[in-house]
Amino acid sequence: MHFASFRVYLTNRLLFCVSALATVVYLLSGRLTLTLNGGELSKRPLPSCLIIGARKGGTRAMLQFLSLHPKIRIVPQEVHYFDDNATYNKGVEWYRSQMPLADQPDIMVVEKTPAYFVSSVAPERVRLLDPTMKLILVVRDPVIRTVSDYTQVMHSKLSKGKPVAGFERSVFDSAGMVRACYKPILNSLYVVHLKRWLAYFPPNQVHIADGDRLISQPIIELQAAERFLQLEPKISADQLYFNRTKGFYCYRHPSQGNICLGSTKGRLHVKISPLARARLKSFFHKYNQLFYACANRTFSW
Repeated sequence: MHFASFRVYLTNRLLFCVSALATVVYLLSGRLTLTLNGGELSKRPLPSCLIIGARKGGTRAMLQFLSLHPKIRIVPQEVHYFDDNATYNKGVEWYRSQMPLADQPDIMVVEKTPAYFVSSVAPERVRLLDPTMKLILVVRDPVIRTVSDYTQVMHSKLSKGKPVAGFERSVFDSAGMVRACYKPILNSLYVVHLKRWLAYFPPNQVHIADGDRLISQPIIELQAAERFLQLEPKISADQLYFNRTKGFYCYRHPSQGNICLGSTKGRLHVKISPLARARLKSFFHKYNQLFYACANRTFSW
C-alpha cells in the first residue's frame, strides 16, 4: 500500500475509533470511569455499614468521628442510593464508584444518608445488596429533633426566597392537634420507621446510638459503635476537644488536622413556647414507649 494511502487509512480508522468511543460514552451516560478505570473501581469496596438516620439526630457527627478509626473510610457526601429511584436505577457499579479507595484489604466503608431511615423502599434494597449490612441509627429527644428539623427547613426556604409558616402553625392544626404527617414530626416517630427496618434485618445488625450523649460525651458513643462494628478500639478521648465557640466537640484527625463540623451544625434553633414543648412531649410519649420496647433500650425522653 502506498504510504499516503496507508496514512489516510490510519487516519480513517482513528476517526472511527474516536467516534465509537464517543458513542459509548454517550450511551453510558457518564459511566466512562466505570469502563476505563475498572482496576481502580475494584479497589472501591461497597459499604459494610450504613448510618441510616435519623435526620438531625447527629449522623454527620457520628460519621466524621468514626473517620478517626484507622480501619474506617467514610463517604463524605450523602449518596441517596437506596431511597432515590433515579439514583438507584444507575446500578450498583455506579454506587461503587461513589465509594472511597481502600488502601488496605480489611478497610470498612461507612456511608451516611439519613433519608434511608424514613424511606419505604430503602430497607429491602439494602438487604438485596447485602443482608449482612450493619446499620447505625442515631436518635435524640424527638422534641429537640423536631425543632432542629423545622429550623433547617426554615433556613432552606428562606435562602430560596420562599414563604415560611411559623413553628406552631406548621406543627399544630387549627384544633391544636399535632400534625403527625408533617415531615419534621413524622421523622421523629422512630418506632414507625425502625419496625420497617427490623422486618428486613435482625436486631443484632442495628445499633442505636444516643445522639444527645454523642453531643455531651462523644467518646462513650464512639466506643459503643466500635464494639458494634467489631473493630479494635482505636478512637480515644484525646482525639476529641470541646470548641467553646461552637458549643460542640471537634476532633483531631491524624492526617487532616483539627476539624469541626460545618457552620450549620450547632445553629441556634427557633424558640418555642413552654406550652408547645409540653404538648409535643405528650404527643411523642406513647411513640417513645413503643420505640423503647422495639429498640430494647430506654432513653431519658
